[in-house]
Amino acid sequence: MPHSVSTVLEVDGERVRVIRRRNQRRAYIRVKAPDGCVEVSAPWHVADAEIKRLVSAHADWIKRQRFHVVEGEKSRLGAPTPEEIAEWRAVVAAFVPALVERWAPVMGVKPGKLAYRNMVSRWGSCNVKTGRICINVQLAAHPPECLEYVVVHELCHLLEASHGPRFKSLMDTFLPDWRSREAKLRGDIRR
Repeated sequence: MPHSVSTVLEVDGERVRVIRRRNQRRAYIRVKAPDGCVEVSAPWHVADAEIKRLVSAHADWIKRQRFHVVEGEKSRLGAPTPEEIAEWRAVVAAFVPALVERWAPVMGVKPGKLAYRNMVSRWGSCNVKTGRICINVQLAAHPPECLEYVVVHELCHLLEASHGPRFKSLMDTFLPDWRSREAKLRGDIRR
């Protein structure tokens, strides 16, 4: 009898690799890089039906893990190429002025010059004294609501320089779902 045997099961329309091991005590689910495939390692005696139930019961966890694994792989792709940066800059420069034009009157602010750069540590910046707002061109590779979130965030700095309670209250007023938009951007800047 071999030490382990590998098979594939279909669970809820998805292929799951199952590795049964002779000396294993309980079943474990893993979401593997780079593509987020699901793998279950289980004791020899665990039936297919039990593995299917286990995977189905952890569907939400698998979805969250897959997102983190796949996004983590994207961030390991390395520095963007000059061509990517140029494409991103064109996209961001095409959309930001319209967003600023839409939001500035609503918020009662008058921003200064707009700039677009490939930044490695932040999504945007605002010089409170001059009103200059700089937007990270990498936002072009994210959903449009993320770009809008950063624009509103930087415009809010014209009303409140810090990220304290007043700033958060302003963000809640102007963009109530800002936290979920911000969460989509965490840790995703290419360096």
